[in-house]
Amino acid sequence: MVNRTSNNWLSAIWLNILKQRCCKTAEGLRKNVETYRTEEEQVEAIKHWWRENGKSTVLGVAIALSLVFGWRGWNNYQADRAAEASVLYENLLQADAAVQSNGSKRETAEHLANTLKDGFSGHSYAQYAALIQAKYAVNDGDYDAAEAELNWVLAQGPDAAIKAQTQLRLARVQFAKGELDAALAIAEGLKDGSAAVQALELQGDVMRAQGDKAAALEAYRQADAINRQQENPLNNPLLKMKINSLAAEQGADKNTTAQN
Repeated sequence: MVNRTSNNWLSAIWLNILKQRCCKTAEGLRKNVETYRTEEEQVEAIKHWWRENGKSTVLGVAIALSLVFGWRGWNNYQADRAAEASVLYENLLQADAAVQSNGSKRETAEHLANTLKDGFSGHSYAQYAALIQAKYAVNDGDYDAAEAELNWVLAQGPDAAIKAQTQLRLARVQFAKGELDAALAIAEGLKDGSAAVQALELQGDVMRAQGDKAAALEAYRQADAINRQQENPLNNPLLKMKINSLAAEQGADKNTTAQN
């Protein structure tokens, strides 16, 4: 999004510089002219002053004007690009809704996503488009393609919120691929951020898959505790089921051990 206030402020600075330069130039010429008595002397003084200062004055004015209007032109271009990306993304969301509803328009959605990625990689719209493509790849069971899309997003230097969600999805893909250590490392790095609840739940899933039930249960309980402290807690009945199931397993294991 283009900051219009910043643009106007910078333009005002350059216009003020231009105004000051022109005023100083005019004042200098006036003083020079006033020192001469006759009209001929004044005309000659003007000619002399112009030979000495005319080119630099014109050049300074030209540079100032080019900076002002060049800056405005660049920001207008950026605003137009952002608007174009926004329209493409809105069309992508509509196509994606059709994909989720009845499986139609998948080709259209992928075309729009690729257009955003190829032409607008610096915009968050393109990063969201890649996340949609990663979702399709996961649904297809193509985890390598999903991982490639998610790594593409991270390579664009997304903002903190997009980065956290992308890393979380990447960890889930790695978990699905059986890359447990890699998934656990990413989840560990997300425990103190906005995705803490999901990261801790995923950490519990990985630890459970590794056979560490006690650590998995602790991670699930931490996720539930953090979730309940949030202003808008996530509705996650599956997490409750995991806690209850694993707690029951832990209790059964203790009873078996005691009997033995």
